[in-house]
Amino acid sequence: MALVGLRVGYEFGVTEARTPTWLAVTLLLAPVVLLSGAFVGFGIVLRPVMQPPPAALRVRGDAFVVPGSPVWSGRAAMAWALLGTLFLESDPSAPVELRVTLNAVAVLLIGLAAVPLLRGPRIVFSPDGLTIRAGGSRRVRWDDLVQVPQRPLPLTVRSPKLALSIRRPGRHEPGWLLVPLELLAVEPVFLGSVVEHYVEHPDRRAAIGTEAEYARLTGVT
Repeated sequence: MALVGLRVGYEFGVTEARTPTWLAVTLLLAPVVLLSGAFVGFGIVLRPVMQPPPAALRVRGDAFVVPGSPVWSGRAAMAWALLGTLFLESDPSAPVELRVTLNAVAVLLIGLAAVPLLRGPRIVFSPDGLTIRAGGSRRVRWDDLVQVPQRPLPLTVRSPKLALSIRRPGRHEPGWLLVPLELLAVEPVFLGSVVEHYVEHPDRRAAIGTEAEYARLTGVT
């Protein structure tokens, strides 16, 4: 909201006749400075949340939910808001149709800033399989996952990822699905071990989403 307010103040409140140069420059640069400071601040203040304990796994009643990283969601929301404000147009010399169109685009993009907060990355464990929304959306059934000698623990390829071995129709060799972990608020090794557990123990899948199963997985009583 502060980013939007500063940009609106600059675009619609600054005039050459009434606004001092120093104030106009401050209002112009303030959103970028604020955004840069927030990017760094999120990483420092929310550092413990970026690598939470297993107990951070959410119980939804019919599923376990791995929530998205609040750091990523906050940064993405601010980036969308700032991008939208760049389309604000108050120049009276511009055609009315152009100003209306640009400001409508600005409002739409600013509104999209709510998407990362309301519908951000996550992984949902259900008795039927995994619903993955991180680096794209995909539904994976438990029977599609292949049990391999190597555990499906985090694999580092430039950035941490969870490597899942998946059956491919018509092919003998399974493929790999890499899930980016920097988008999620979960302890990586714990996440890999939970996936491995349900791949190896189909009989435990029906209990997914229950408090008793959550306590058994995490040791939290």
